[in-house]
Amino acid sequence: MKKLPALLKNKVGNRHPALEPGDLGQALVEFVLIAPVLLIIVCGVLQLALFCHANLLVHMAVRQAAEVYLQGGSEQVIRNEVIRFLRQYPFMEGRTIGVRLRTSMLMATVSVECEVPVIPPIRMLGRRPTVEASMSLGREIFDISRLPPLELLDIFRKLLRGEV
Repeated sequence: MKKLPALLKNKVGNRHPALEPGDLGQALVEFVLIAPVLLIIVCGVLQLALFCHANLLVHMAVRQAAEVYLQGGSEQVIRNEVIRFLRQYPFMEGRTIGVRLRTSMLMATVSVECEVPVIPPIRMLGRRPTVEASMSLGREIFDISRLPPLELLDIFRKLLRGEV
């Protein structure tokens, strides 16, 4: 029973009996050598997570924009809808957002480009990363809006008959 208090005193005292006088300095040197590498890895993982989440949100915004376009929305309406969609996420607040609508005879393409949020150590590196997504929508070939005006058809008909 007398050995127990002596054993506890050695274990609970200021120093552990297994530590040598130079061990504490060695642990500090190892920590100083490893800490920057760990900090860089943690910052990289956090930035990668922000980048992936922003990429997902931009792809969802393009789908939203395509839906608005198919419902007959103009480019300004599409832009407002995409901005409203992305602004509902707090970390996307204040980011630069670009929306483009390109139309051709057979296709319409909606593109969204957005600045990715960056953590402070990466912000110091300079240029901000962006993500972009686009979706192309086929247009109906035989849409009534593609037909020429009736006046033009009448002129063409008269021209074929030789009446003009």
